[in-house]
Amino acid sequence: MSKEKNDLTLKIFAFAIAIVLWSYVMSIENPDISKEYRNITLTLNNIDELDRQKLIVMEPKEATISVKVTGRKSDMANFSPDLIKAQVDLSGYSEGKKKVPVNVSLNQLNNVKIVNYEPKEILFTFDKLITVDKPVTVKTVGKLEPNHVIGDITIKPGSILLKGPKTWVNEVSEVIAVLDVTGRKGDIHEQVPIQLIDYEENDVRGVDKEPSVVDVYVPVFRTVTVPIELKTENQLPAQYEITNITINPSTVSLKGDSSIANLKSIQTKAIDINSLVENTTQLVDLDLPANVSLLNPNEKISVSLNIEEISTRVLEYTLEDIGITNLDSDLVIDKEYSNEPIYVTVKGNKQIIESLSKEDLELSLDLLHLDEGIHKVNLGVNVPTGVAVKEITPQTVELKLTKY
Repeated sequence: MSKEKNDLTLKIFAFAIAIVLWSYVMSIENPDISKEYRNITLTLNNIDELDRQKLIVMEPKEATISVKVTGRKSDMANFSPDLIKAQVDLSGYSEGKKKVPVNVSLNQLNNVKIVNYEPKEILFTFDKLITVDKPVTVKTVGKLEPNHVIGDITIKPGSILLKGPKTWVNEVSEVIAVLDVTGRKGDIHEQVPIQLIDYEENDVRGVDKEPSVVDVYVPVFRTVTVPIELKTENQLPAQYEITNITINPSTVSLKGDSSIANLKSIQTKAIDINSLVENTTQLVDLDLPANVSLLNPNEKISVSLNIEEISTRVLEYTLEDIGITNLDSDLVIDKEYSNEPIYVTVKGNKQIIESLSKEDLELSLDLLHLDEGIHKVNLGVNVPTGVAVKEITPQTVELKLTKY
C-alpha cells in the first residue's frame, strides 16, 4: 500500500473518531430535553366561511391545548411557546356539535420537534344565526293618580328584529317595554328601552335588538261614577201608568278628559215609552258626550219598568160613613145640617180598584178644639196600598155643632 493511501485512511479514521467523540461530548454537555407547554391558544381558521353559512361558534369560547416538544438543551434554551402554531379549520361544518381535528406545527425550522399534543380534537358547538320579528308588549308599573285610568297604548314600531344564535333567540318568550306610570295624570309619550324575557322571566342576553328602544304613547283618562237617568219619549195610553222604574246598574263609571269631573249624571238615549208596555225590561244605550266612553266597554245597562193598567172609580159617602175624632163631650153634630153626600175619586191598578169597596177607605174628621157653631173641616182619607185619591168633592165638610 502506498504512503498516500495510508495517510488518507488515517485521516478518515481520525475524522470518524472525532465525530464519535463530539457526539459523546454533546450527549453529555448538550443532551436532548423535552418540555410541555400548556394553554396554547388555538387559532380558528376560516371564520368567514362560518359567516357565509350564517353559523356562529357557541362553544368553546376559547380553546387551548397542551403541546410537548423535544430538542437539544441549547436549542430549547432559545425556544418560545410563541413558535407553536395550533389551529383548527372551521370550514365545511354544519349546525350542531362537531369534533374538529387540531393541527399543530412550528412557525420556523429548527432542531426542536413536536412530540405530542392533547387534545387531538376539539368539540365545537355551531349554531345558526337567525333573525326573527317579535311583537313588543308594554308593561306598566306603579299607580296613576286616583280616579285616572290608562287608555289603549300605542307602540311604534309595534315589533322589533331579534338577531343572534338560534338557541338564544328561541329562548325569548316576550319582548317588553316597561313604563313607570307612578303619579301620572296626563298623557304619556316616552321612548322606552326594550327588554328580552325568557319563559322563566329572566333577561335574555347575547341577542341583538333592532331597534333597542320604542316610542310609547299612553293616553290617561279621568274617571267618574255617576247615576243614570232614564230619558223617554212619547206618552203611555191614558189607561196606563208607570209605577216603578229600575235601572240596572243605577250608576256607571265613565272615562274622558279632565272636564268629565263636572259630570253629575248621565242620561240614556231616548226610549219610546210605549215599547215598554209589552216588554217591560230592555237594554238601553247611554247618551254619552263627545270624548266620553264607558270605563268598561262591555257593560250593559238595562231598564225595568212596572207599567200598570190604571182604573178610576168614584165612591159615595155620607156623614154616617165618616169617622169622627176629638168631638167635645158636651157637643153633638147636627146631622140634618150636614146631609150632602161626599164623593171620593180613587185610582190605581185596575184589578185593585175594581175589587175595592167603600169600606176599604177610611174617611175621618178631626174636631179637636171646635166649639158650638158652624165649622168647615178638612176631610181626611186613609187608602190601602196601591190606591191613590184623585179627588174629593167637597174637600171640606161643613158641620154644625150644638150642645146637648
